[in-house]
Amino acid sequence: MIGGALLLALAAAAPVQDTSLYARAESLLVEGELGEARRQLERAVRRKRDDARALTLLGRVHLEWPVIGRWKAWDYLERAAKADTTDPEARYWQAQVGLRLAMEDGQWMIRRALLDVWRTDAEYRDTWEIAEQIYWNDDHRRSAAQVLAHYAGNPHSDLRRASFLVQANEYPAAAAILDSLIAAGRDDAAVWALRAQCALERGDTTGGLADYERALDRAESDTLNLLWRQARGIASPEEDSVYATLPPGERAAFLRSFWSRREPDLNTVGNERIVEHFTRLAHVRDYYPLLHPQATFHRSELNRALYSDMSGSIIRSLGYAFGITVFPMPGRSRLEDDLARTGLGVDIRDLPEPDSVTRYRNHGFDGRGLVYLRYGEPDRRLRTVGPVPVDAEQWYYETPGGIAAITFASVVGDMLLYPTSRTELHNSAIVLETDDTSIPAPLDVYAWVAAFRGAIDGYHLVYVGATPDSGAAALWDSQWTELARVTGSAPFVFHVGAQRYNIGVDVKEGDQLGRLRAQADVPNLWFDRLTVSSLLVASLSDTAYSREEIARAMPGTRRLSVGGPLAFYSEIYELTPDSSGLARYEIEYAFEQNDEQVLAIRYQRQAPAASIVIERVVLAPGRIPHGDYRIRMRVRDLVRPREARSTHIDIELR
Repeated sequence: MIGGALLLALAAAAPVQDTSLYARAESLLVEGELGEARRQLERAVRRKRDDARALTLLGRVHLEWPVIGRWKAWDYLERAAKADTTDPEARYWQAQVGLRLAMEDGQWMIRRALLDVWRTDAEYRDTWEIAEQIYWNDDHRRSAAQVLAHYAGNPHSDLRRASFLVQANEYPAAAAILDSLIAAGRDDAAVWALRAQCALERGDTTGGLADYERALDRAESDTLNLLWRQARGIASPEEDSVYATLPPGERAAFLRSFWSRREPDLNTVGNERIVEHFTRLAHVRDYYPLLHPQATFHRSELNRALYSDMSGSIIRSLGYAFGITVFPMPGRSRLEDDLARTGLGVDIRDLPEPDSVTRYRNHGFDGRGLVYLRYGEPDRRLRTVGPVPVDAEQWYYETPGGIAAITFASVVGDMLLYPTSRTELHNSAIVLETDDTSIPAPLDVYAWVAAFRGAIDGYHLVYVGATPDSGAAALWDSQWTELARVTGSAPFVFHVGAQRYNIGVDVKEGDQLGRLRAQADVPNLWFDRLTVSSLLVASLSDTAYSREEIARAMPGTRRLSVGGPLAFYSEIYELTPDSSGLARYEIEYAFEQNDEQVLAIRYQRQAPAASIVIERVVLAPGRIPHGDYRIRMRVRDLVRPREARSTHIDIELR
């Protein structure tokens, strides 16, 4: 009896939550009846000062209160969080207060709130998406990693902890966590991609590239999209659009082609552009982070338009401050085509953002960081001097057309791209859509491509000649999937089918590199009708030379001496035999200048009929005057009236 009475007394003393009150207040909040919701919740808090749920709802009401409610909301949510330390809800809404307040105070609020939420629940709601919207310095990252250490052994938390440590340059600690994940059986793309980043950023090129290849092998399992997030900072608009719609099974091939088209030296094992990218990534994270991603400039087109209204005087003052003659970078951007259609002028709006959120906040870098990631260290840089209204600097890159300049100016506390002329607008647009290696390739490369039938039906022998003649060549398909690579001395020989190829030739002379990227069409020479191979020409006096001999003698520059013999080589396919088994045909070599024929050499031949008939001729020195020529060879079958033409070849006789 006594025990029962005690139980009833304890029950009476226990707090009773008014769930109907919470439901009514939540409904009023959703409907925008903030005044009534506030009155009901304030009565509940007066009755019970530590009612965590009522305090949380009251904080949310003040968060929606026009203009003045945000700091009051923070205070109520702080009281709620202290009243119930087991529920992360109040801390989560404190992060929402920070998002609404923005700027420095907002970032501080968000960061503190997220760390407190993660102490209770490391996967609470969309806190990780919120975390990507603010600036974290190395101390902040270490604090986050320390909080997540409480969940050691949880694969998701361990991966996030390792990511924070990599970004804080704490590579040994990050590597230890990733190794433990792999040892425990975590074998997806994310862990290998992060392990590769960790290795490459700390200088382990061999291990990092091997880990990156393992990550690509598992790209289909990259649910965190980490591989693309690592590379996206240098993607073209077209690449970004394509990847957004890729099925998971096609990611690996796309990423391999992404890096193949950027490989700077075909002579080496491994792709230096991948290494260079992660080295740049670590640099911009340390030196060019976006300090104020919560500024309204990055989240509001209207706010950006207000800044552009002030840009005219700033642009004029910056032009006077730097005053250096600059040149346009080669190429044209998609942005410029859009601007040509809209007719915008030169101000900050001329670099429109792809989304409502700016590219700066999407990547977490200021303008210098975006450019450095794509193009590396500038050849020269200047800071503003004299009375100018903003802090600014100008970067210069040496290009084939001259010195290209890009201007950055301080906007809401961060250095953003700020073109001061049409030329700079062009340059800014180019660097935001393209990228380049910093590995120099000063040698000029001259090359030619010639195709002949191969030994197997449907296959062709493709010769690639180059000057200088020592190095490597590669063929990729239209999607930049590598099909073949050859190293050594030119001519390089490939066995491939008929189609359009991307071709790369990287040559070396001493310690200097030359680089060439182009497209080449390999025509189908396996038709059951008269066709002609490519045409080779070199300086040879022997009339019995082979295809290999003339290919080796053909200069990559196609520059020949007028004082030497001119030897031509081609192959004719499917000539018709006459009744005696002979093929009879007429050959014409047409020499053109400025698209007009200036000389033609014709003669008739006969040879034993075969599927392949070799055509050789040596012209005596001096027969062709000096000059630049485009040469075409025409074959006319005299047994069965039909004709075929070779592809043209350009030569210089000097």
